[in-house]
Amino acid sequence: MGGAGTAPKMKMSDALILVGATLLLGALFMHAWVSPLMLNGDDGPYEKQVNLMSGDRLVIEVTVENETTLRTVVRDTEDRVVEASNVVLAAGATERYTYNAENGGAYSVEIDTNGVDATLDAFSIERGFMIDMLPFPIGTVVLLYGLYLRQNSEEDAPKDHSATMDAILEPDPDNDV
Repeated sequence: MGGAGTAPKMKMSDALILVGATLLLGALFMHAWVSPLMLNGDDGPYEKQVNLMSGDRLVIEVTVENETTLRTVVRDTEDRVVEASNVVLAAGATERYTYNAENGGAYSVEIDTNGVDATLDAFSIERGFMIDMLPFPIGTVVLLYGLYLRQNSEEDAPKDHSATMDAILEPDPDNDV
């Protein structure tokens, strides 16, 4: 799509280093970047769909601005209440709610602050099988393999560039061919 000209081919080691570093950086952002969500009391209950596997743990932290009763409800795919919690909180208090999934599947989570503004500090899933940590070892292996290939290609390359032979482009006048 660009202009005329050619670019040198990308070495396999450079491509592997780029892919490995991208996987590691992406995994870091996936796990470390958490921003709190403001819950407006006038908007009604906050609802979110999550997919949990057996043994996963759902962790929710909510900080309320005024005194209220915080209601947290977890429903399954058939809209049956699996677990519910009602907690009375003082102004500025934080509640940590944990739900351990016995069965895998889609769940609906509802958080109701009863008309009080709040901050959803954490809404995270702690996986029982640690599948979400898989990008870290994969990225590390790909990055290290790329560095290994680069190290080997640098060892194979000639180190003394002054010893290269130049080609003679003009014919020798003494030699009639």
